[in-house]
Amino acid sequence: MAVTANIQRIAALLALATLASFPTSAQSPAALASKYLKPAEITKLDWLLLRAEVESFAPPIRWDTHGLIDSVILYPAHPARGLVGMTFVVNKDSYVGLPDDVVRKTFVDVVNGACSVLRVTIPEVDKGANVYANFVVFGGDIIAEYKKGIVSLKR
Repeated sequence: MAVTANIQRIAALLALATLASFPTSAQSPAALASKYLKPAEITKLDWLLLRAEVESFAPPIRWDTHGLIDSVILYPAHPARGLVGMTFVVNKDSYVGLPDDVVRKTFVDVVNGACSVLRVTIPEVDKGANVYANFVVFGGDIIAEYKKGIVSLKR
């Protein structure tokens, strides 16, 4: 019994010594404030797109009648592609069973729908102008692209 108690004490002391040898990762509140509460350098477009995502596109949205689109991510696009980029996440099960013409029309409609929300703060995207969009299945590749009002499928 005494041997077991001594082993437990030694194990407890070893555990305390091990914990004491690790440096603490906690930082002071002032260090955290200087690290995370300083202004970030972002563009006005970054700010407007982030604001739109949070305010307008975060709640569940029924994008189309076929259940094709699950969500959208907005980002500043490469200047050669357009002002605003959009990545729409596509429900693969719904996508596989639809004819190409229905998919193309639906994809154009969802881009135009997102643009109608964005045009309040970024009028240059009205009716899909200055927009590049791609459509991806969750965990997969790009299955379609929207450029200058036209959707090209990659089936």
